[in-house]
Amino acid sequence: MTWQRTLRNVSTAIAVVAGIVMALSVGLGDVVNILFDPDSVDASTAAELGGIDFVDRLAVGGVVITLLGTAGLGVLTTSKQNPPFLNEIVKNAPLILGFIALSAFSTEIFDVIQGNRTWSNFGDIANSYILFLSATFVSGIATVLLNRNRSMA
Repeated sequence: MTWQRTLRNVSTAIAVVAGIVMALSVGLGDVVNILFDPDSVDASTAAELGGIDFVDRLAVGGVVITLLGTAGLGVLTTSKQNPPFLNEIVKNAPLILGFIALSAFSTEIFDVIQGNRTWSNFGDIANSYILFLSATFVSGIATVLLNRNRSMA
């Protein structure tokens, strides 16, 4: 096993665990509300997330896809019966989520990667959210490196 594959697997496992903690901390009802009706999200959840905007909705959608995808429960998989866009999302989730995470949460992600995040300053929801985003970012980078090595072989 290459170091890129190990890095991808470990960071994906961390993302799954962080996603589970986030979903359970937020509550499944509020996960759905974040995606479809952000105005109905519990006020304390919205406050801990610093408000809910479009990028948060995409990222929480990524939590759901990760947990339901092949890295999590295996409910969402690539299949000939799926629409092509769904197969692309499931297959490329780490890359998609890594880009979203980098574009909107780069300061927080690099704080985690560099060991500068003060975890005790935040609650479970915010910590699990940022850990999920950081792990998916690392998984996305590892996936790019792994695919680069395959194409060069």
